[in-house]
Formats: sequence, structure tokens, C-alpha cells
Amino acid sequence: MLKHLVLGLWVGTTSWMAMADTDLSPAHLPAIMTSRADQALLLSVAKAGQRLVAVGAHGVILLSDDQGRHWQQVHTPTSVMLTSVAFADEQHGWAVGHEGVIVATSDGGHSWALQHVAEGSDVHKGTPLLSVVTINAQTAVAVGAYGFVLRTDDGGKTWVNMDSSLPNPDNLHLNAITMSSTNPQSLFVAGEKGQIFHSADAGKTWTKLNSPTDASLFGVSDPVNGQLYVFGLGGGLFRSTDEGVSWTSISTGLSSGINALVGTGNNEVVAVGNGGQVLISYDAGLHFEVHPQADRLKLVDVLAMHQGQFLAVGEGGAHLLNLGH
Repeated sequence: MLKHLVLGLWVGTTSWMAMADTDLSPAHLPAIMTSRADQALLLSVAKAGQRLVAVGAHGVILLSDDQGRHWQQVHTPTSVMLTSVAFADEQHGWAVGHEGVIVATSDGGHSWALQHVAEGSDVHKGTPLLSVVTINAQTAVAVGAYGFVLRTDDGGKTWVNMDSSLPNPDNLHLNAITMSSTNPQSLFVAGEKGQIFHSADAGKTWTKLNSPTDASLFGVSDPVNGQLYVFGLGGGLFRSTDEGVSWTSISTGLSSGINALVGTGNNEVVAVGNGGQVLISYDAGLHFEVHPQADRLKLVDVLAMHQGQFLAVGEGGAHLLNLGH
């Protein structure tokens, strides 16, 4: 019987290693604290008031209080890959990840508590959660692989399986969930094979929407002026102005995947993807320019910052984007 479990996280040529008893899975092992955490692979970033919170490989959670220039790692109770983070307000937030892990904070990200792991007799044992959205400080919905859906209405004290609420009989992967920018009861999910779902009651019930593609969708976003976007495999990008009833294909010139998209109040829309590809629109998403970043690192999530700046996370940590303006 193996006595130890070896965890490795590579940053450049630096390997983080730790030894722990195999009676504990990575879901229950705290993240390794390291001075190089700000260079880890990060998969999601969110705002908690003025603070930025980013999550990623091996349970890393980072905080920034200076608009992304400097980052500080905080202690977390898990070392699995964290895939998504979202905040209901400046204090209350959740992060989700592999092994069905959910961690929560009620102090703006300083401390985190483990609320859920898909283990034991759980039908989704070992299944990753891929995205989380917060309705308020009590209610959140998380989605993941193989049709995995969880919901809480009590701040995370209990998480209820909601798989059957979606018309997803083949248990296709649910890659992303977002909330309408104008209606907190209106949620959208995008996933495998172009699947798109909508809920009008904060995730209690769902309907399937017409999709503009059969390709897998990596994200769904409702950034500005009631425009809904889905995007994903092969540079596919589609916009709807009627909440998903009909779609318009947007030419991107990209063949690599688009992973995230965000908009601002001044008609700018920015999308990021594999190979350091960045798309920017100055006309509310009608046309996009490509601004590949020089380092060509994979970008997974993006936030709009102050004064027209955008911050992306992905390989190599967090990056202020160079958009050529």
C-alpha cells in the first residue's frame, strides 16, 4: 500500500511537491503555500467589491487589492483544481472545482471552508464542477461534467442535486453558467455539443434553447445592453439580442477556442482564448479585432477593470492585457 501521495504543480521549471498520507484525498488536503503561487495556472477571477479573487491549479486562491498588480495566496482547505469563483457581494463567495469540491468564504476571500465533495456513494463521485454563479449571499448554482448540477438556498449549509431540472438526458457536460446582467432570476448554461439552457427562476427549472452550433461551448456571457453571447470550440462566437431565441454568428478569424468574454458600459467587449488570442470590439460586439498577446499563453477568464483596462488569467497567472490602445 502506498504511504504517500505526491502532488506536483509546475511553474516554469519549478515543481511544488508535498507528501501526505493516502488516507486523505486531494479534496481534503490543504493547498500548498508557496511564494510562486502568483505564477500558477489560474482558471477564474472575480470581483469581491474592490478586491480581485483568482483560483486555479491545486487549490490555489489568490487575492489582489491593487487591481491585479500584486497577489497574495491565502490558505485553502483543498488542493484539487479550482475551476470557477463567484461573489454575491464583497464578503460572500464560492469557488468550485474537481472532485465536486465547493469552498466558501464569508470574509471577502481571506478564509475558506469546505462545503461539498462528491465522494462516497455520491452518484457524481469524482466528477468536476466547472462553473458557479451566485444569486445572493444565500443562493448559488454550480454546474459541471456529466450533467452535474448543485444548488444551495442556505448559504451552502446544504447543496441539493438538481441534475433532473435540466432537459439533458444524455448527461452532456455543462461547461459554464452565468446570470443575466439585468435580471438575477435569469440564468443561462452552455455546454457540450452546443447545448444552451435557460432558467427564469434562479435555477429551479430549466428549458433548452435553440443553439447556433453543434460544437462544444466553453462559455456564456451577458455583458452589456441585453446581448447574450456563447462561445467555444474552434473560435465560435455567437450573439443573441432576444435571450437566446435567435443567434447571429460573429466572424472572429480564429480557429482556437474562445474561453471567456466580458463587456463594459462604454460598448467595449473583450474575449480571450487559447494561444494568447484576445478579441476586442468597440461597437458593442458588432465587429471584433484580434490582438494576440506576445507570450501566447492560454487565457481562460477575463475581467473589465478601471480606465479601460482588462485583466485575464490563465497560464502564468494574471495578465493585464495589451490591446494596442
